[in-house]
Amino acid sequence: MEKSVTSVSCQVAVTTAEIRTYFGLLLEHIPVLASVVTPTGDVLFASRHHALLFDVSNNINELTEESELYPASARARLQQLQSTSAMECEWELTAKHKDGSTHLYKMRRTRIACHRLLPGYAGEPEIQASSDDVIYTVGVDITEDELAESVLRDHKSHLNFAIFHDPLTGLANRSLFYDRVNKSIARAKRTKSSLALMLLDLDRFKNVNDSLGHEAGDRYLKAVAQHLVDELRDTDTVARLGGDEFVVVLENVTCSESIEAIANKLLGCLQQPVVIQGHPISCTASIGISVFPHDGDSIDQLLKHADTAMYRAKAAGKNRAQFYVSAMSDSAVNYLLLENDLRRALEQNELRVFYQPQVDLNTGRITGLEALVRWQHKDRGLMSPVHFIPLAEETGLIEPLGAWVLEQACARFQHWLAAGIDLCKVAVNLSTRQFRQEGFEHTVAQVLRKTGLPAQCLELEITESSAMENAANTINMLNCLSDMGLSLAIDDFGTGYSSLAYLQRFPIQKLKIDRSFITNVDRDDQEAAIAKSIIDLAHNMSLEVIAEGVERASQCQWLGERGCDQVQGYFYSKPLSEEALMNLVSDSERVICDASGVRLLSQPLAKH
Repeated sequence: MEKSVTSVSCQVAVTTAEIRTYFGLLLEHIPVLASVVTPTGDVLFASRHHALLFDVSNNINELTEESELYPASARARLQQLQSTSAMECEWELTAKHKDGSTHLYKMRRTRIACHRLLPGYAGEPEIQASSDDVIYTVGVDITEDELAESVLRDHKSHLNFAIFHDPLTGLANRSLFYDRVNKSIARAKRTKSSLALMLLDLDRFKNVNDSLGHEAGDRYLKAVAQHLVDELRDTDTVARLGGDEFVVVLENVTCSESIEAIANKLLGCLQQPVVIQGHPISCTASIGISVFPHDGDSIDQLLKHADTAMYRAKAAGKNRAQFYVSAMSDSAVNYLLLENDLRRALEQNELRVFYQPQVDLNTGRITGLEALVRWQHKDRGLMSPVHFIPLAEETGLIEPLGAWVLEQACARFQHWLAAGIDLCKVAVNLSTRQFRQEGFEHTVAQVLRKTGLPAQCLELEITESSAMENAANTINMLNCLSDMGLSLAIDDFGTGYSSLAYLQRFPIQKLKIDRSFITNVDRDDQEAAIAKSIIDLAHNMSLEVIAEGVERASQCQWLGERGCDQVQGYFYSKPLSEEALMNLVSDSERVICDASGVRLLSQPLAKH
């Protein structure tokens, strides 16, 4: 029996030595970290890669503690693992190599009980070879795999962002907007709450693109997007649907007053100038608002109704917010029909030019006429421009309409001149789009050549806000027109944000005080102060000044006493057809006023 045990023990020793040799040779050629330690951390075996890769002793066989096999940064984790009784565990090890590079290892630690029985020989009983556990640890470098996965994750993340976000502004695009709002509507249905959808469209944004270029326009759109994000909560949805159209969704709204307050806050932030190419640029916006569930229970209904309300806001003068009401749907249909009618009117000569006299307060003479368009609609009768000019501006029809008015006014005035009726000059309003047209000065020159009207008989009016949208370009265009011999005037003065530095550089001859400062000029101290300031400013700049919207003798008297040069309004005459105007200038019984506002009877309204 003793002999058998001794022989078996020798056999086990030889076998163990062989296995250790083969195991060691194998691990020398496999790029893994491998070690065998006791539960207390004593090293029984370690592959040479520990010494090759880490800043540890080169003589790996001399290392006695497991912690010596790894960089210092990993030792706290090893101590934690040594204290556990788990039979198996995995973890990731981040460690620096000798060359300074950082690598990630996938580590596997297995605890094996070694009190195994060796088989006996010739029917003898089994023999226990060892009673101690050992711990095998193997680590594989997964740095490149993890890097590839990281790149793939980043690529997927970027791709996902590109699919669901607007590439210019980074806001949610239409797809993501629909997804979010459908979820918002579902939540609102469950909680029986309300949400508001705001459709925001920039006013006259095309002027930015036309005057400064599309790159400047893109920069401005990015600034608008940032303004909206800054003003809203993280829980609110902001998206760009395309062009200059944005949409905002507010969840858990409680009343229309709070919605309106947020809309007004957005309108205010958009008026803050953004400096682009050295120019301060700002656009107002029109906002249409629909509310779930009152105005619709689907995203398409809410968008449609918000769009209807937005166009109503534009028609009402822009730079405002408008809630949807059901009556607007009928109005939207009428709006579309009216657009079709206006296109036909331009083709079938349904438009008319009326003329309103401008009168010198000192002499009572006509100093000019303002050409004003009217529409002789086949069903609606004679329509004032207030009912179709906003439509023309929104649809782009303002350009052919404006060109038609310019040519008609010049042709008619030349006809009167040829007939010996000299009414000094005719003033024509220019829309922003018309004034910003490339080569507009050539268009004017062509009209003058075609009609034969002397350039000094034509006065062109642009609004103060149009002039200041791109003041540098305005100066260039006005200089071109002035060099042709035209008269130039700033219309609606006082309603915009003129820079006096630019105003002095405009080659203009006249300022027109907006009617909003004339309505109560003889009754309201604040209006009077503004009007007086404009009169003084004009005279200090050697400009003529004319007041629009004069309807009472007391207004005439006040303006005359403050030195206003000319007036225009219903007190003297409403806009007249060609025939009615000719009757006025030849009627010796017409009534005019002197500078004090006293009516002078039986005296002709002088031609000039």
